[in-house]
Amino acid sequence: MEYNYKLLKAYTESVCNNLIVDARLEDGQKVTAFCGAPNIGEQCKEGRVIWLKRTSNTSRLVKYNVAFVEIDGSLVFANPKYDKILFTEAFENDLINEFDKYDEYLALETEGKYCGIDFELSNSKGEKCYVYATSIYSKRNADAVFPHTINFFEMKVFEELIKRKKQGHEACVFLIVPRNDCLNARFVWDISSLASGAVYNAAQNGINFICYSCNVSKNLIEIDHKLDILY
Repeated sequence: MEYNYKLLKAYTESVCNNLIVDARLEDGQKVTAFCGAPNIGEQCKEGRVIWLKRTSNTSRLVKYNVAFVEIDGSLVFANPKYDKILFTEAFENDLINEFDKYDEYLALETEGKYCGIDFELSNSKGEKCYVYATSIYSKRNADAVFPHTINFFEMKVFEELIKRKKQGHEACVFLIVPRNDCLNARFVWDISSLASGAVYNAAQNGINFICYSCNVSKNLIEIDHKLDILY
């Protein structure tokens, strides 16, 4: 996925509620920026380099979004609204081996009977797989770790995936790690027991969890290779 936007280099000064970052631009100007998810804000430690994109929405009070966080020389892409685009490009380019038997996909509406499921994959045999795509950002040692948190929307998505599984279809949570500095993905219980319980229940009911990391630069983000999930 090409990402051809003008970016401004800034340095984190403080973070509020893991969603709002106060930062200082290179010219000394102080600005406020929005994080697309709470666990992105946790990556924006004081003094850390962040790259900001100015919003085109003139009515917004917060004029900047955090686009990338720079951690130990590596970039973390910090905009979860692109999860569906990254998955679509990877599927179209046959980068996800687990879905080789499917040759068609349908992007689903978030409302209605699919209740947040992102994609329906299918083939000429009538087989189907339902996919929910989401990013994970946290890292511990060399591994990406999840789950960070869960909300009622995602809990409903898990319920819908389980329902599709019981109907005889495949169902999958596709985890995107939008960074290239992780060796594995690791399921943990100690960040949010509620979120971990929801993931555990989904897995026990046959939901498949698949994780891929990304190549990330300030101009291009693309799904790259599979990460083993350690439990």
